[in-house]
Amino acid sequence: MIPLEGVIPSYSPGQFMFLHFLDAQGASVIRRPYSIASSPNSPYLEFAIDMVGGQMTGRLAKVQAGEILGIEGPAGHMVYRNEPHAAFVAGGTGISPFMSMLRVIAEKNLQGRFVLFYSTRTKDHVLFSDELDALQKKHTGIKVVVTLTREAPDGWRGECGRLNHEMIAKHLPEAKDFDWWVCGPPGLVKAVRDCLSMLSVDPKRLRLEGWG
Repeated sequence: MIPLEGVIPSYSPGQFMFLHFLDAQGASVIRRPYSIASSPNSPYLEFAIDMVGGQMTGRLAKVQAGEILGIEGPAGHMVYRNEPHAAFVAGGTGISPFMSMLRVIAEKNLQGRFVLFYSTRTKDHVLFSDELDALQKKHTGIKVVVTLTREAPDGWRGECGRLNHEMIAKHLPEAKDFDWWVCGPPGLVKAVRDCLSMLSVDPKRLRLEGWG
């Protein structure tokens, strides 16, 4: 996770920022969008970024405290606006916008039911694990369902395998009565959209964001 401090622009939970590396004249030389994980009430911006060694992440992996990065935004339509029956689906680092949303839900003690389905490869790839546990304890309306797609470790109490409509229906039988937000790789976004269609979720209640 990368926190950035300084002058923080106003944003809504679910939005993203463009991060820029700048040349000596202050012009952008690399620019990439990243979803914001922090609450809008936080004194810093937080991002969960998979350091895959690309043009941007290769430089981010070597960044030092005190270096100047450009920030542009916020942007994005996948905004949470205090809906009382909200379901979120994250794949990998697609957890970022939902951390912002869940943090706001807990901070405001919003009343309702809030379910996060989080698909990731292994137990070690579960980001924000301790905080997700704490959020469920702090707010009784929050439920987190984690599924691992590449292992089934001993003692694991979550789900295993790719997210499907049966898994969703098992944990949220009233899926069609919820508003939905989905963020992750395009394959996951499409698969989840198809699953929700099978569960009679109105497409107008979907907010989808794919990356990669």
